[in-house]
Amino acid sequence: MTDNKPLQISDWWQSPLGELVLALEQEKIAGLTSPILGSFTIQIGGGARLQPLSNRIENQSWLGAEGDITALPEALPFRSHSIDNLLLLHVLEYADDPHQVLRETERVLAADGKVILCCFNPISLWGLRRLFSWQDAAPWHGYFFTKTRLKDWLALLNFEVTEQHKILFRPPFKHPRWLEGSHFLERWGKRLWPWFGAVSVMVATKRTIPLTPLRENKRQHRLFPSPGLVNKPITRDNKHGSC
Repeated sequence: MTDNKPLQISDWWQSPLGELVLALEQEKIAGLTSPILGSFTIQIGGGARLQPLSNRIENQSWLGAEGDITALPEALPFRSHSIDNLLLLHVLEYADDPHQVLRETERVLAADGKVILCCFNPISLWGLRRLFSWQDAAPWHGYFFTKTRLKDWLALLNFEVTEQHKILFRPPFKHPRWLEGSHFLERWGKRLWPWFGAVSVMVATKRTIPLTPLRENKRQHRLFPSPGLVNKPITRDNKHGSC
């Protein structure tokens, strides 16, 4: 990447707000309905290892500033169709080319592999805070994508969204005391405004069969042939002595 966006967000994870986001994301990822199967799972981004624990997973790696692999998310150092699960923690918001990140995701995932996306939601109190900030400090310096746009991008790459959630309903208070005092908003937010959580957690599965159905032939088969295509009946004309 050509700018310092990833470095800024990497430092921000150590703040009270960043730690809160990671804690809630880890809780949600651990409780996902979709089973995390396969042998190889890769996490990209985030300030801590949030990969779900599974007895079936043999290899878990973390690609990031503090992880065990260093690489650009636009050029993943993995063979095609070699990864079973990919966890993208706020990577798209701070990538120079988020479309390329998703293309690389599709390339390295095996058939029926899963990608778990954690992204900030622009339609939330956090998105409102970003609009009224200078957008030069983490996490407000990135681009917040709507759920609809993310689903459209995934559909173009033949991903099927199988699970989606919203988490974190309290305002982005910097002071730890205010954050703790607004904890009750989490319960009310889930009940009263569930679509306005600060973070979207989305699970999508890579499909090998195209999801777009083929168009059926629009030509309607007629029950009876058109009158112009029917031969005239042969009749006997005794008057003229011919058939």
